[in-house]
Parts: sequence; C-alpha cells; structure tokens
Amino acid sequence: MFERATAAKPFPVQLRLDSGQRILAPQGEAILGWLGGGSAGAAQPLTVPGDLLAPYPTSSIVYACNLPAGGNDPAAVLDVSGQLPSEIGPDLEDGFLAASLPGGQTAIITPDGERVIVRFRWFCLTAHVSIGAVWRCFVSMGRSGAGAWRAIEHDYIFDAGGGFVLNPPGAVAIPWADEFTTNVMLTHSEGMLTSFPCNLGRVKITRLATDGWPRRHVLSIMMQDDNRIVAFFSDGRQQMIATAAPSSRRAARAA
Repeated sequence: MFERATAAKPFPVQLRLDSGQRILAPQGEAILGWLGGGSAGAAQPLTVPGDLLAPYPTSSIVYACNLPAGGNDPAAVLDVSGQLPSEIGPDLEDGFLAASLPGGQTAIITPDGERVIVRFRWFCLTAHVSIGAVWRCFVSMGRSGAGAWRAIEHDYIFDAGGGFVLNPPGAVAIPWADEFTTNVMLTHSEGMLTSFPCNLGRVKITRLATDGWPRRHVLSIMMQDDNRIVAFFSDGRQQMIATAAPSSRRAARAA
C-alpha cells in the first residue's frame, strides 16, 4: 500500500516575527541563516536589523524627466538688474509660478527623522530651434510643502537636435532652507534628462526617488525559493534582508 506524500507548500513562504523581531518559520521555529546575501560562518537565528526600522536620513534624490521644447517670457521674474534671482522672493513669486513649470515633489527624511516635502519647478532661460534651450531648476522645501524657491547651482543646456542635456552635472547639492540641517544631493539617471516637444507643454517625470525612510515596521516577511528573505515595510518599500540556511528552508517548506 502506498501513502500519498503531502505536497510541499509553494514559495514564497510566509514567515513570522516575534516581539523581539526574530524571524520564525510558520510553525514558530527560529529561522537560521545570515544577514544580507552572504553565507560565511555558522548560521545564526535571524532577527530584523534595528537600523532597518529606525529613521534613515535621505542623502540622494534621483530625478529624471522630459522638459517640453519651447520657452517662456521671463520678464515678470527678472530683478531690477535684469537677472533671474537665485532665490524667488514674495514680490516675484506670482510671476515665477506663471512663467515656470511644476516638476513634481517628493518627501525626504532629515537626520532628526522629520518628514519634509521637496518640490521642483523648471524655468526656461533661453530657447531657440537651432541652438537649443537652457533650463534652471528651482527647489522649495517645507513641512507642508511651502517655502521659498531656490535655484540649483547648475544651468541645464539641451541640444536642439538631439534633445539631451549637454552638460549633465553628475550630482549637485540641493539648496535647503535655513531651518533644516541636512545634506542631500540631486542626481540624474544617465540619458534620462531630455527636452523634447510635448503637446501639453508639461514636465513629464520618469523617475523621482529617494534613498531615505521614516521610522517604520515590517508588514510581512517572506522566504523565496532561493533562500532569500524579503521584508515588506510600512513605507511601501521592500528589501532582501537575509539569506536562510538550507535546513531552515526545508523546515519552512515542510510546515
């Protein structure tokens, strides 16, 4: 007489956490393994690292977009010397908002764990069908998104024929308001900062991402079929945090 074997549960396997953030198999056994992607040394009971739950300050914003080909009339924004100021005061803000284009917004986390809104706007300094265009990016930050508009110290020059930026800056510092003490760099994906025609005349954002997070907790945690343990956090991110030992993998699969 043959006994039918119980079918193994398919991956991914839903794991558990105890009150001390130890990673457990479905039946409650501790999962053994190594933090990160290594496997050196003896496997140890795995615990979610505390630094993945504590606030992590933002250090970089990755930004890619297409700026619509064409220009605007900067007259309403120029100061008494005929120049576009690096900081837009209240007397020029209405003209600046009318002559510039919104470039999206995101949230950053300060070293104090505070969530701050960062907004972008683009202003076309010059535009010519045969020469190309020059754009300047302005940034505003604040707890509710409000704050003075400050120019990034780099003017973006675009090729008229190809529509790509001719002088990519690599990484540039974001000009922060005085009340915030933080250092965040703005970087652009290679080849993803463009200036092509847009029927709607809007900035099309293709990427806007930061590398920081607020205080958070694990919503769920799973083991994949290659032993990777992936955590899903309350801020919407997911991350591979550990590698399970083969014995732990078999125990979880048999549960």
